[in-house]
Amino acid sequence: MRLDENRKLAWVVLAVCVLVSVFALGGAALGRERSRVLKVFNDGADTTLSTRHSMDAYLDAAADSASIMANEAALHMGESDATAQALSDAALIGSDPEKLDVRYKAYTDLKSQVEKLYNGLYSAVSTEEFRNFKLAYDDFWGYDDLIKRDGYHALAKDYNGLISGFPGGVVAGVTGQGALDTFGG
Repeated sequence: MRLDENRKLAWVVLAVCVLVSVFALGGAALGRERSRVLKVFNDGADTTLSTRHSMDAYLDAAADSASIMANEAALHMGESDATAQALSDAALIGSDPEKLDVRYKAYTDLKSQVEKLYNGLYSAVSTEEFRNFKLAYDDFWGYDDLIKRDGYHALAKDYNGLISGFPGGVVAGVTGQGALDTFGG
């Protein structure tokens, strides 16, 4: 029996070919694109530099600055300060590199805690005692600026655009490749 003589068999073969090309090849292409975007998140766009300039590195550095601020606040305001403890806890939450949505939420919480702690400490201590906290505070907002200007945002938006239409949305749903958090960019 020849394929051109059996129309039902020909349609089945065509349908199988279309499904394989869309889901297998499309899923692999989406997977490669997602991996490329996550690599930029973790390593930065320019990997030839000795220092990582990436969202991951900036988030870690911002968390380190927040930890310094929490330690300074605890030193000058007492260990029982709830805002300092909340800031310290928020700095630790965002350390899982695989969960970008959790890291983004932790980072936005961290920003509000930093402001709250700044206002509380500024009115409670002298200028000299405030110096180390202020240096860490300025570093934190410097990293926030770097996070806002990082190239990851555009790549994540492009990837999210790929999976928002047809057939990308269907392929992404079947292969479990959800949208990437753009970190407010």
